[in-house]
This record gives sequence, structure tokens and C-alpha cells, in this order.
Amino acid sequence: MSSWNEAMRGASWVACLAITAAAQPAPQQDAAALYEQGRKAAADHDYNEAERSFGEALKIWRQMGPAYEAHAATALVNLGESRCNSGNWQLGVAALEEALPLHRRALGPRHIRTVYNLSWLGHAYLLTGSLDRAEAVLEEALQVERELYSHDVLIGHTLLGLSGVRRSQQRLDEALDLGQQGLQQALDAGPESSVGVALAYENVAALHLQAGRPERALPLFRKARFIYEKTAGQSSMPLASVLSQEGLALMADGKLNAAETDMLQAVDLLARTGTGGEYRLAIAETNLGRLRLQQRKFADADRLLIDALALENGLPSRPAHDIQVTLQAMAQLQKARPR
Repeated sequence: MSSWNEAMRGASWVACLAITAAAQPAPQQDAAALYEQGRKAAADHDYNEAERSFGEALKIWRQMGPAYEAHAATALVNLGESRCNSGNWQLGVAALEEALPLHRRALGPRHIRTVYNLSWLGHAYLLTGSLDRAEAVLEEALQVERELYSHDVLIGHTLLGLSGVRRSQQRLDEALDLGQQGLQQALDAGPESSVGVALAYENVAALHLQAGRPERALPLFRKARFIYEKTAGQSSMPLASVLSQEGLALMADGKLNAAETDMLQAVDLLARTGTGGEYRLAIAETNLGRLRLQQRKFADADRLLIDALALENGLPSRPAHDIQVTLQAMAQLQKARPR
């Protein structure tokens, strides 16, 4: 999800707060400058700095009164995104929920920024395991998008979220159908080398992998990887995450040496990112631990899984699904290791 934030960040309706800053009063100029600092920090994956900057901008716009409600709402959305991207999903949900009535009041329920708020809130509910809430707000967003914004990149974001809901419900055929719709929408709405397209490829690949089709997942993961290398960079968190998933697909396809190469690179990249990358690092360490278990390198598997669990337990919002995967791998390790 964090990568989609980067894909959407350049949209004119997201950046609109700053473009008229020079003609505004001094407090507005200060808030706009802080908002731009937050956007830059988020693009660089410095989510602590992004949260600080968006929070300071929000304070100013709140003090400026009802005329700046839409500005405050957009700052809240960006604050919520930054919190979600750093693993603090519950506080992210709170910011996105606070923004929604402001957007509806200031801009109307069908404005694209209001719908974007809805779509992101649906993703945040999905991350916290609130599937019914996620489904409801994503369906609401999709209905407006199909009517008013059918050619916008945003609809791909919403379809991605609904695909994730169906995936969590174990309705894989429906998840795959929605995922493929989202991929086609992303391809139609922007350049094939965009981060949004990469995310859509990654989602469909993950669904094929979950369905036991690693041979179909691998070429899609590789397409996502190629785009991330070009757009997000060789040391980015999106690239590291897709490398780890590609490693899982290679492991499922019996290519353990290639899987090891990808997974080691993913863990190394994420270990060097520091704050904001902890939950991605935990997932990558769990995946590498599962490979070490298959390779019967039990000591390495034990170390990796213990570290992953410690990272997951230390997050501001504990990722229940990821902890379950780590615990399952630890249980398999205990059964497999020699007495």
C-alpha cells in the first residue's frame, strides 16, 4: 500500500494545497511549506518526519478556521497514510476517519478528494482486519468512481483494496477477478512503468501464489520488480518487499538457491532502512526463516523467526495476520528440528 501512496502523490488534486501558497496569508504559506516537506519525507520513506510535518501543517489550518477545513482534511489523510506506512495502522485509521466528515462537509461526498479519503480508509480498515468496514467504504468509493472517475488511476487503488478484502475472506477467485480489473485499470490510466501498475502486478502475483500457482506468479512479480527498480530505486522498500515475495514463489517452485538470493537481498535492504520499515523487515525475515526451515538450517530459521516476532510485537499496531504466519512457521520449526 505504501507504494500506491507514491503513485498517487503527483496527482494535481493531491498537490493543490501548495500551488497558490504565494498568494495566501503568511500562516497559509507556512502550512503549505510544511505540507510539502511532509510529502517529500513520505516519498523518501521518512515517515516520522512526514508525520511531524503533516501534523504541524494540520495545526495551522485548524487555527485558520472553517474556510480551511478542506486543507485540514487533506493533511489528515496524508498523516493517516504516513502512520499506516510506518506500521501504526490504528492511529492511521483515526486520522482518516477524522478527515472524512471534513471532506464531505467542505467538498461534498462525491468530490475526488473525498472519494480518495474513502478509498484509503478502506485500505486502512483492511490492514487492521476490519473486513466489513473495509468492504463497505471501498464499495461506496467504487460506486462513485465508476460513475464519475472511471478513467482515473484512483479506481485501480479501490479495486486493489477490494481484492485484498476478498483475499482475506479466502474468496480467491473473486479476489483474482478484482485484482485483474485493478491491473487493467492501472494500465489504462497511466504509463505501464508507473508504481500503481507495479502494485497491481504484485497483487495479482500474490493471489496466484496463494492459490498454489507459483509458475504464474513469478513473471508478474518480475514485472513489478522491474518497475520498482526503475521508479522507486534499487534500495527502496517496495523493491525489497517484492523481492521477498518473489523469493517465496521461487521456493514454492523448488528453486531454493534463487529464492535465497532474493530473500537475502530483501532482508539486507530492509535492515538498512531503519524507522518505518520494521513491519516489512519482519515479513521478509519470516519468509527467509521459512526458506531456512525448508533447507533444514534450523538455527538460522530460529534466529530469523524470533527476530521477526519481536519486531511484530514491537509495532504500534500489531499485525495479526503477519504474527500468525510467523507463529505458524515457528511451530513448523519445532516439529522439524531434531530433538
